[in-house]
Amino acid sequence: MTTSASLLLRATSIAMAAGLGLAACSTDAYENQPGGTADDALSSPETPAATAEETALAETLEEDFEVSNAMTLEDQWPDITAMESALTGTEEPDQCQEAGAAQYGLLVEAQPANVQATVEDDALLDENATGETIFAFYANDGASAKQLQEVHQNTDTACIEEDDSTVDHEVTQQEVAGEQVDVHTWQIEVSGQLTGRMIDVVGEDIYVRYSAAYPPQVMLEDLEDDVAEFNEQATERAVSTFEAAAAE
Repeated sequence: MTTSASLLLRATSIAMAAGLGLAACSTDAYENQPGGTADDALSSPETPAATAEETALAETLEEDFEVSNAMTLEDQWPDITAMESALTGTEEPDQCQEAGAAQYGLLVEAQPANVQATVEDDALLDENATGETIFAFYANDGASAKQLQEVHQNTDTACIEEDDSTVDHEVTQQEVAGEQVDVHTWQIEVSGQLTGRMIDVVGEDIYVRYSAAYPPQVMLEDLEDDVAEFNEQATERAVSTFEAAAAE
């Protein structure tokens, strides 16, 4: 992977792990990268067919939630395999690239059913965000809900390990859809800039992430927003998504 590709991964790692920016990737972006040629794209694993759960959840999100572009794993597959190919083809990966390779490698190998949905612009919880995204994963024998959360968490943290970076991460428990789940609340700051806010809801068989990504130069000290209010509202949306996923 060249320096430019490495910077792309680092710049979008928080958004990628949350589902933001993933749909903008394509195999063309990696044709000149080791492990990301057009020939490799042709030999990528067969595209998994959308499951009934994914299809039903995508329809539910589009009908009952303020989202657009709800995509199943089948829809996301070209972008996921492009990222996995580019990252695993890196000769001397840094921590960020290694974490990204593990994340996308797990998705390619285990192929967990999931839906990615983009929150509509007029429904964003944070006016400072460039976008907000919802991911809902169904665990399987190849990837538990905890494993899926952990690889996303590792990408979040590995890509911002600097002396002037801060990760605010808290975990609480609550009952959702009849089971005890872990609720992770995240805020990530790099050089005084807010780069990501995420809510992870992790159950026995379902993992949901709600996240917001931010453009450069959104300085925390200049923000007038209430992070506690954002966390509360984002948690409500993540929990509602978890309940919808559990009902399918």
